[in-house]
Amino acid sequence: MSSKIDQAVTLGVVAFCLVLCIAGTSGARSEDTQADAAEEEGASTGGIGEEKPRLNSIRLSGLYAHQFLRERNSATTGEPLETQENFGGFEIAYQRDLIEDHLAIELSKPFVFSRDTFESPFEVTLEGLFVKGPWEGYIGAIVAFNIRVFNAERAEEEGRENVVSFGVGGTIGGSYHFTERWGLELGFDYAYVPTDPVVAHDIDVALGGVYYF
Repeated sequence: MSSKIDQAVTLGVVAFCLVLCIAGTSGARSEDTQADAAEEEGASTGGIGEEKPRLNSIRLSGLYAHQFLRERNSATTGEPLETQENFGGFEIAYQRDLIEDHLAIELSKPFVFSRDTFESPFEVTLEGLFVKGPWEGYIGAIVAFNIRVFNAERAEEEGRENVVSFGVGGTIGGSYHFTERWGLELGFDYAYVPTDPVVAHDIDVALGGVYYF
């Protein structure tokens, strides 16, 4: 009788151990399956919920420009004409980060006016970026194409109704990010205009709001 009890106890212990082994193996397989399923779900949703970098921005700025003009004479009277001119206007720009927080390209379209002249340049700027917290500084190179249109009186003095020109220069400035989507930017541009018979140097100051997306 005693031996039968011992055999029963032994069989019970062995059975219990087998159940534990099977349960442990099943649990491990279940955990692996759940982990694989989570990875597959993350891959299929493309990282939904993860914060994407904001590589694009649109800027609208008020603009002041000061131009140093070439020495020239009136086409009608022969008298010397003004050698400096001031402009006011606005600028619309789109920027794209080529290398996040390090390198960007900007396409901008200023519209500026004086009492007798309208200008509509198109500028392409390559910028090196320097980011520290909410502050972002930049320095870059500019290539600019410009169309200048004179009113009737100025056109008579200059001896031409409009001028198409090309310029190169540099830019420096910075922005402050109030939120992840909004910021304020201040920039200074200089352009040398070798092909223009009127303008030799152009200096611009722009201040405006930026939207990041």
